[in-house]
Amino acid sequence: MEVIRISPADDRLTVRAMLTRVAEQRVLIVLPWEATPSLEKGWSHPLDFELLLRTAQERELEVAWAVDDPGRRSFVRKAGFPVFASEAAAQARVAEKGSFPSLRVPEKLARPKRPLWAEDPQKPRPLVQRRQPVWLIAIELVVAGAVLLALISAALLSWPSARIVLVPQGMTYSRVVAISVDPELTEVDLQRSIIPARRIGDEFESYVEVGTSGRGFTFTGRARGQVLFTNLLGQDYRVPAGTVVRTTAGSYPVRYATTNEVILPAFGQGMASVEALDEGTRGNVDPYQINLVEGVVGFAVRVTNPDPISGAQSTAVATVIDADRERAWNLAAQKAMAEAYNGLQDSTYLESGEFLPNQALVIQATPKQAYTHLVGEQTPVLGLALRLLITGEAINVTNVQAVAYRQLATQLPEGYKLLDARFEYGEAAEEDVGPGIFTFYVTTHGYAAATIDTASITELILGKPKEDAAALLMESLPLARPPQITVTPDWFPNIPFLPIRTQIEVVPLDWQG
Repeated sequence: MEVIRISPADDRLTVRAMLTRVAEQRVLIVLPWEATPSLEKGWSHPLDFELLLRTAQERELEVAWAVDDPGRRSFVRKAGFPVFASEAAAQARVAEKGSFPSLRVPEKLARPKRPLWAEDPQKPRPLVQRRQPVWLIAIELVVAGAVLLALISAALLSWPSARIVLVPQGMTYSRVVAISVDPELTEVDLQRSIIPARRIGDEFESYVEVGTSGRGFTFTGRARGQVLFTNLLGQDYRVPAGTVVRTTAGSYPVRYATTNEVILPAFGQGMASVEALDEGTRGNVDPYQINLVEGVVGFAVRVTNPDPISGAQSTAVATVIDADRERAWNLAAQKAMAEAYNGLQDSTYLESGEFLPNQALVIQATPKQAYTHLVGEQTPVLGLALRLLITGEAINVTNVQAVAYRQLATQLPEGYKLLDARFEYGEAAEEDVGPGIFTFYVTTHGYAAATIDTASITELILGKPKEDAAALLMESLPLARPPQITVTPDWFPNIPFLPIRTQIEVVPLDWQG
């Protein structure tokens, strides 16, 4: 058995639809208390149930009702359904008998008998046709002719129709509009051409390398040569290897060490090889510049260099200067600004209908700045890793176009109507020309068409031949080309006499036209 429970929203049509979809042959329809109070769906008339009885018969269903409200059980019985006081009673009936009581089709009421006092219907009397007088016939013919003439005239007035297509003269003009941006505003100021903006930003990194432009020197090798020792004693004297000799001229002496041992005879001389203790060209000296022996050996001998001491070299190398650091910072900042401009175009930052002017980007802070070398260091390349906090002003396209469109409309020639406009966004102003934080230029191109009064046109050409109407319109209106006039039917030569039968369309030239 399949159970259908009626809700307060159900009526006989929805229950009927449920009956058409049941899968079982035995169906119990439950009408609870809460489904009965509604006036529209209250199930308070036998007609509410007779429709369902026909559906049950058509599908050969075994249908019974379980009605909680005693007052509505009579309506169900009158319709012919078996009724139970509850769903449990219906279940018990099926368990005991195996089926519901059969459906009972209500008897149709017999046609009422004719009362005794009713009279027999009388047959209608035959009509006697009388011939109308001649004068009346004449009047009827005149009236019919007038009516026919009126119908023909009305048809001639209302049947023809005309369609006139007018192409007004057009013109294009341009204006460069300076628009200022003020993030503090909440609405567009059309009078002063100022628009609001929304600040966006994030941190962006860049790395650059630049060639260093400073110049320094590096020294390679030690100066080498020979010195001449003179023995001041009357006996042989041994000058050991490593004896230090030096120059005395200049503020900073150059020191050398002997590389071999030499034995000087009494009051005699001897040559020894020397090498500068420090690298660099300072060790290269002219003859007779070395004239001092350090240590106890200096009390016994004298020294000089008959020949130049040479061999040390100096090489020019690139070094870091402040200008290199500044140049690297500017290049890294430009690269970070380019990264910021591309990165801030993402929908994460920009909302629908917004754009970011490149000129609006501003560096707010420098969280990271790391150079690879210090000023004065010898290196051919200076690197810089830079991280900048960069912000910009997101501008709504609609606000820009509203200001530019208003400025364009102020230059509209008299007798013309602005139909379309196009906008080209230009560069920001280098100087402070507006009241906002920055100003940029928008070139606005407008297209305007001559204004045509269609009401006066209709009165001007009513009932005139098509050729005359076309010539009159071309002469009296600012048209870019002859008007296109189409009259229906084709054989009708004139513009219709009724204004409502003439349709006038004003079609401006194409923007490129």
